[in-house]
Amino acid sequence: MIRIVLSILLVALLGMIVPLPLSAAEKGLILTVELQLKLGDAFLAEHEYYRAVTEYKKLLILFPDSPQTDAALFKIGTAYVQGDELESAARSFASIRERYPESRFAPQAGYQEALCFWRLNRFDEAEAAFNRVVARYPSSSEAPRALLETALVSFDRKDLPAARRELERFLESYPKDQRVGKARGALSLMDEEPPRKSPVVAGFLSALLPGAGHIYAGHYKDGITSLFLNGLFIAGTVVALQQENYAVAGVVGVIGLPFYVGNIYGAANAATKWNISIRRELRGNIAVTLDSPF
Repeated sequence: MIRIVLSILLVALLGMIVPLPLSAAEKGLILTVELQLKLGDAFLAEHEYYRAVTEYKKLLILFPDSPQTDAALFKIGTAYVQGDELESAARSFASIRERYPESRFAPQAGYQEALCFWRLNRFDEAEAAFNRVVARYPSSSEAPRALLETALVSFDRKDLPAARRELERFLESYPKDQRVGKARGALSLMDEEPPRKSPVVAGFLSALLPGAGHIYAGHYKDGITSLFLNGLFIAGTVVALQQENYAVAGVVGVIGLPFYVGNIYGAANAATKWNISIRRELRGNIAVTLDSPF
């Protein structure tokens, strides 16, 4: 069906270039803003994102004073997002808030601009964009959503106190919002963050007893394996020294030394991975609680 629509629209455009004779006079279809928008929409529906952008941009060129210009800019941003061109999408959304601050698309464009920066891991710009939506359009449906997303952006910046403050600001600013319970649930999750494992402690424990640091970090199999391997090398070195076979003791010790050092480094790394996994799990739970897109 979409392809049929595209064919009709393309024929209509060709008719503008080479008008078809109708009766005694030559007439052609008039290219309108609505027709240009529909052509872009048809390409967008077919996932032809860049062709859709081209058609929307034609509207901006052909009808620069049209009241649909802001709609075209928003659709350009949407097409860029779907085509994973986030930089270009952010610029298109930003142009709406700059050129048409009173547009009905402005709050949503500002929100989408922030999401683009967030996906690009440009947390400062994402936070600024979300806060602009809250400040400029506090009564819009996007403002409370933006405030909730700001809390997650702060979490991604590893600033847990700031994330809590943003959720508390949401509760103060929008006490009747239907997501108040979700915000309180997210606050509870942040208050219950599991204890972190210290990489320094893990390394120190493995230096005292190989494998102990891995066990401390929750990597029990790695800890047992490290204890067994290092125990063999240490035992072999000690036995060789007791038998005054210093050459063998030296060889076994040299071979075993990298395993011992690796055991210390591995324990510290295991603690770091533990912290990352705990934080990722917590972040996921908070995102689900807040119904966040990321």
